[in-house]
Amino acid sequence: MMDRKAAEATLYTPVDLCPAVVPSPQSVARAMELLAGAKKPVILLGKGAAYAQVDDKIRKFIEATGVPFYQMSMAKGLLPDNHELSVNSMRSYFMEQADVVMLIGARLNWLLSRGHGKWNPDGKFIQIDIDPEEIDINRAIAAPVVGDIESSIDAMLAALPSYKMSMDSDWVPSLQSASKAKNAKFAERFVPQTVPMTHWSALSAVRKVFASNPDVVLVNEGANTLDDTRNAIDMMLPRHRIDCATWAIMGMGMGSAIGAAVASGKSVVAIEGDSAFGFSGMDFSTICRFNLPVTVVIFNNGGIYNGVGENLSKDGDPAPTTLNINARYDKLGEAFGAKTYYVTTPADLATALSESIASKKPCLIDVQLAADSGKESGHIGYLNPAALISVKV
Repeated sequence: MMDRKAAEATLYTPVDLCPAVVPSPQSVARAMELLAGAKKPVILLGKGAAYAQVDDKIRKFIEATGVPFYQMSMAKGLLPDNHELSVNSMRSYFMEQADVVMLIGARLNWLLSRGHGKWNPDGKFIQIDIDPEEIDINRAIAAPVVGDIESSIDAMLAALPSYKMSMDSDWVPSLQSASKAKNAKFAERFVPQTVPMTHWSALSAVRKVFASNPDVVLVNEGANTLDDTRNAIDMMLPRHRIDCATWAIMGMGMGSAIGAAVASGKSVVAIEGDSAFGFSGMDFSTICRFNLPVTVVIFNNGGIYNGVGENLSKDGDPAPTTLNINARYDKLGEAFGAKTYYVTTPADLATALSESIASKKPCLIDVQLAADSGKESGHIGYLNPAALISVKV
């Protein structure tokens, strides 16, 4: 045991935790020359851009240049997803077509195919990064700018009047036209009357509630639940979306929801796949003990393998990959003292979610989906190693 006063005496406030790292004038000039000379440029924003909290400066730079932008999942809302220069639905197209890509707070990691795959092999990259060791990883960077984002964007804004953008006149209009068509096609997935619900009919209700509550922090994890929610829910404010990002793990949901509620004081909604909730679901008890304004929404489809798994022991038990489609997660919420809902229709889901957010209390919504809703996320089954024996999972 340690005396409280003695312990408090060891506490101190660090000074200048994040000193400015000012980029060299030569690197800024090189980057600006490359961007200004591009015919089909794109600006790609990563979560580092959101962490930098210089939203107005980044927006000013994008709008002043007129360059279209794409936001990684945790950068969503840095500029509104419905901004006229947003090309969030055109990722594959601009990867193939862009001749210059400016990375702001983003790195060419596995989420971006390490700069290869669909990327234009003749395209060039500008990378703003505070760490020089992150330059030229996976692909050569034509214009590295080593510095913190605020100092770098400040320098580029100051230099911008000296450069004239050379974009093809039809680059942005073509992206906008194609994006509008793709968004309209995508919207056809939201069929609210579908019962039993699919991920999309459930999300048709959720997205309307979020549109009316833009200041709610969204935590999101799962397989289809992660992928589909990321595409379905537009973010209008920065730092309001938290997911697994580069870690690509399940189990971050409850801890992230707790942290977001405590740090921000805002209402939080965690949209969870049933498998994902299983990794950290018992931490919902902490949300209830501290009476945090968190609503947990569980998409229950019995797991992503549709209940077709085979138990090799032949003892009559379900396969390890099979979850119980009839599991009542709302009963777990009741056990911890939360307000709970069990919903089977999009209308009921919309009502439950709206009430839960308004209550600013711990709530849990068990969303019953069809057992055949969803499949292996990301269409990456081909990466699985060959099975030693033939078995259904």
